[in-house]
Amino acid sequence: MKIRAKVVALLAAVFLALTVVEWGVGQALLLPRFEEIELDTARTAMKRIDYGVHQALNEIRVSATDWGNWKDTYEFIRDHNPQFEQDNLSEAAMKQLRLTALAFVDLNGEIVLSKSFDPVSGAIRPLDLFPQGSLPDDFAWRENLQSGLPDQGLIATDHGVLLAAVAPILDGFGQGPSRGMVLMGRLLTVAEVVEIGARAQTRVTLAAVRGDAGPAGELLRLDGETLANENVAINGDTTEVFRVFNDVYGVPVMSLRVDVPRTISAGAHTTVSYVLAFTVGAAVVVLLILLISLDRTVLTPLARVTRHAVRIGAGDDLTTRLDLHRSDEIGALATEFDRMVAKVAESRRQLIDHSFHAGMSESSRGVLHNIGNAITPLRVRLAKLHSRLRAAPVDDVERALAERGQESDGTDRQADLDEFLRLASGEMSGLIKEASGDVDVITRQAEVVQSALTEQSRSSRTATVIEAAELPAIIEQSLEIVPDRCREQVRIELDPSLRAVGTVRVARTALRQVLQNLIINAAEAVRAAGRDHGTVRFSAALIRDDDQYKLHLDCADTGVGIAAENLGRIFEKGYSTKLESGNMGIGLHWCATTVNALGGRIWATSDGHDRGATLHLVIPVPTPATEANTRAA
Repeated sequence: MKIRAKVVALLAAVFLALTVVEWGVGQALLLPRFEEIELDTARTAMKRIDYGVHQALNEIRVSATDWGNWKDTYEFIRDHNPQFEQDNLSEAAMKQLRLTALAFVDLNGEIVLSKSFDPVSGAIRPLDLFPQGSLPDDFAWRENLQSGLPDQGLIATDHGVLLAAVAPILDGFGQGPSRGMVLMGRLLTVAEVVEIGARAQTRVTLAAVRGDAGPAGELLRLDGETLANENVAINGDTTEVFRVFNDVYGVPVMSLRVDVPRTISAGAHTTVSYVLAFTVGAAVVVLLILLISLDRTVLTPLARVTRHAVRIGAGDDLTTRLDLHRSDEIGALATEFDRMVAKVAESRRQLIDHSFHAGMSESSRGVLHNIGNAITPLRVRLAKLHSRLRAAPVDDVERALAERGQESDGTDRQADLDEFLRLASGEMSGLIKEASGDVDVITRQAEVVQSALTEQSRSSRTATVIEAAELPAIIEQSLEIVPDRCREQVRIELDPSLRAVGTVRVARTALRQVLQNLIINAAEAVRAAGRDHGTVRFSAALIRDDDQYKLHLDCADTGVGIAAENLGRIFEKGYSTKLESGNMGIGLHWCATTVNALGGRIWATSDGHDRGATLHLVIPVPTPATEANTRAA
């Protein structure tokens, strides 16, 4: 089983366990807690209804207190003036006070004046509250006549439950003695119940009246006072809270029901379901993220390092680097691997350079030895030939011939001259024969030298070592073998196109020596222009010609320039514009020969005297730089 599958299985098991635990927590802890909150909310709603009922009673008591502490009322109880009723107890006044019943009671409990108002029909009508015309002896508020204290509560009537309040009748200044009390009441109609619910922002229903208190429950204490019995019931999607209210006698008189939708429980179930679904989805997402992160942070980098190592081991391109730029262990591994490859590349470069120079040295040593062996007798033979030719009586023969032409025939002097010329001719003939033999020997010895050179030419035609390298690095390596005098005289500029080309596969050793000669030639051109310092700028491009990639390398200097008539001759063997400085004219010729051997070509351009020159070098490359860059990536 692969490590990826193990990781997936382990993470899936962990998230599955997390999902099961979350489901259990939701069912055992969260949902019951939300149901408790819902019940508390329902009970709180009923508390608000309690406050609504007491607020309605308080409003009635305030009105009763205002009417009781009114001088006209105080006088009316004393003189029973009928004008008081006409002026103050009209239908409009009752509607304004929102009263169903109004009664004035003297200290004996007799009802001096009473009014009732039908809240449904809107007409004044008698209310069967105290049909005997006086307060019953067992009336709960009869004691208030003597104590002069206000009170409020619920009273059962033949028309329903009455919200009632009493207040003592005072002199208008809150002083006594009390002459009776004012009783005001308001029937608890459906509209009144709805208004109480609206104030409490709760839906409330009058469930039962006249002692039918509905379901009983535990007692609810508010401000230390027992208000009513309460019971909670669950009816489908609604939580019903019943509250039993007692009348002024302490007897259950009605029951209100608050209906609270079970939105909290429904929301809790929905939330738990959503959370569970989100957990499952999050688990899947997190699992994918972990796998992607693991793949990107561990597996893919390791695979990249492995592929890079395999490619390096299978090929010979040591210029590509991983360049992961990571701070973890994989980054450290990649950095160390790149450093190791760089060391191997440097070692191989030094080895190739050393082998190249050692081979050239060994080959040159053998050639020089063979040529030296052939040149030594050649020089001796030439020296002997030179001595014989110098010993020849050439001058004497020329004088004898000149004198012979002046003498007359038949003289003794003429005979002597003829004899001398005959003897000199014989001597010259022998000398020529000997010189001819020496020339034959010299010819054979020259053939030996030619044969050694031919053999060296054959041995130099071995396959060129092709290496993957970057152009800026090759130029830097070329500067290492440029004489200090030339390196100090020119400043090397590298165009960004050199790095854009990337890695190329070229004969690095040969190209390095070509660039070395170009830099030296540029320094000499700057010196010839009479300047102390100049610039050499390298640029490059990768071109495609007939399905073959070629490297185009330019070397531009700020030297003396090249005359137009000399642009085609500067690469000829032995040609140089600086012969007076000891230059033998072989540097650029060697560069041309080397470039031609690599299958390329080299040429020069210049804008004229003292305007610098540019040497253009084009050589084929085995693989495109884009492919090398792709492998490096």
